[in-house]
Amino acid sequence: MKYYHYKSDETPATASFHHHKKDSKDITINVKCGEGGRDRMTPAFRALKTGIQPLVAGQSSKITFEEEQFDIGNIYNSTNSTFVPRESGVYYVAASFTFAPEENVPYRTRADIVVNGITVQVDNDYWDQLTNLNVVNVSAVLQLQAGDLVEIFGQSTTDGDIEPDIEIPNFGFSSNFEAFKVS
Repeated sequence: MKYYHYKSDETPATASFHHHKKDSKDITINVKCGEGGRDRMTPAFRALKTGIQPLVAGQSSKITFEEEQFDIGNIYNSTNSTFVPRESGVYYVAASFTFAPEENVPYRTRADIVVNGITVQVDNDYWDQLTNLNVVNVSAVLQLQAGDLVEIFGQSTTDGDIEPDIEIPNFGFSSNFEAFKVS
């Protein structure tokens, strides 16, 4: 029988997981949490789109995300929908938006992560399911410097609207922007 013992140095409680296997040895795994001197929370934010935003065919437009769900470290500005890291490091950055075309024609949509005016990551979707909306997602792990300006841009080959983030049972639009510091 194999035993996994998870112990905390701060509490005497031990949790065990039993795994039956012939000729196995008992092992103990110590997990230490909260060490390393990190007294503050990891910078992170998540913002949602609250209103409809027109998207003109063939034009790249900055996407706005007006409502902060949370902003740990004061790194997101909802007034101009810009993420500005206060610390240099590696960050996970992601965004999505729901696009509703004005015409029932096949089209392409694109979402860009833009750092200091330069596109650094793109998702380009072709969509021909005319009765469905398209959710475009883009994400990247980026080496950012303190003070970099990170924004989300979108474009389409047909006119349409970017829909707000809405959650209704069995239905939803996903339009959000989020990031957190990895290291």
